[in-house]
Amino acid sequence: MYANRQKTQTMPDVCRSVNGHHSGIGSGSLGIFTKSPVILTNKGVQRIHEFLLQDQSAKLLPLERVCNCLKKRIDKKQQRTVKYNEERQKAHWGNVQRCGSVWTCPVCAKQITEKRRDELKRGLETWKNVHSGGVLLLTLTFSHSANESLKSLLQRQKHAYKRFYENTRVVNLMKSIFVEHKIKGLEVTYGKNGWHPHHHVLLLTKYQVHGFEAFRDELTRIWIQCCVKSGLNAPSMEHGLDIRDGTYAEQYVSKWGLEHELTKGHVKKGRNGGYTPFDLLQYSMLDATMNERTAASLWQEFGIATKGARQLSWSRGLKKLLLIEEKTDEELAEETDKNAITLRLVDCFTFSLLCTYQLRHEFLRCVERDWENGCFGNGEADQLLIRLLEYEIQRLHTAA
Repeated sequence: MYANRQKTQTMPDVCRSVNGHHSGIGSGSLGIFTKSPVILTNKGVQRIHEFLLQDQSAKLLPLERVCNCLKKRIDKKQQRTVKYNEERQKAHWGNVQRCGSVWTCPVCAKQITEKRRDELKRGLETWKNVHSGGVLLLTLTFSHSANESLKSLLQRQKHAYKRFYENTRVVNLMKSIFVEHKIKGLEVTYGKNGWHPHHHVLLLTKYQVHGFEAFRDELTRIWIQCCVKSGLNAPSMEHGLDIRDGTYAEQYVSKWGLEHELTKGHVKKGRNGGYTPFDLLQYSMLDATMNERTAASLWQEFGIATKGARQLSWSRGLKKLLLIEEKTDEELAEETDKNAITLRLVDCFTFSLLCTYQLRHEFLRCVERDWENGCFGNGEADQLLIRLLEYEIQRLHTAA
């Protein structure tokens, strides 16, 4: 596993003197699943949450691209900038790399998955309204234990899924309910029985289908066989497979994405008290342990195991049919620069201090308030930088 290489410092006095917020991160030991993370609901606080989680992810995964996200410059000949999106009324960093990781970067993941959710919603509306089709929601899960690695579970799950859809009887059953396309979503949670990866599959049918429940038991038995053949523990007939109508499919689409998983991820729990991966990342900041494992090591395992995995997969040609433009996660992560104006430049030394003291998010908020109050407003951004420089000079003088 990765060692914790990056170090950050907190500077409570500077933060309080600007806006009353404390930038520091508390530490402690939770030890078990019984305590809940702090609930962050204010819009400004949510961004603080995301940036601090991004710093924590970079600390735990020092060899991954999340370490450079919103930090390293794209053009090294140019300074970093602060840009303002007038439509979203939010400031963001310009001339900085974006990792585009939907799994390990809370900042990129929120933007990417919300745009994916919009694609999904628009695609299904086109399927139903233009093509007069129907939608079913298929859920596939399996039994697991706390001592199984996530990488191994994902590999065996992949084999089981392939076996299931290549099974002749499954192929015929799908044809009998007029399934023409699939959209597969991968979700991962963690609970008392360890990692819980599972698939939600939207089945796009040629017509509105009724009576599909009659095939549930047979599909479940086949799924159980595929799990066993792939080295997975056999799921139960009750929980291994579930198939629902379009109403449940629409509910799935409405909640899918990091608007729910991240900004509300700290209150969302999986079955039987499980946690989302971003819960684990937050708990790692408190030195929590779960199943006699640290939350930090669990996050590292998650980051390594999911690298390169796709969170949402569409049938070949389906996006084109539904008039959805093909875009990579990286392209979606960079779309925030659209319709944005540049407000100011930030030199490398100043930016390094903002990173060291985990104030990148606070500086953006100060710039926003200045802009909202009339271009330079009350000069909050400059006040923050002055106090930051004064603090650093004092620290260096004391150290000498």
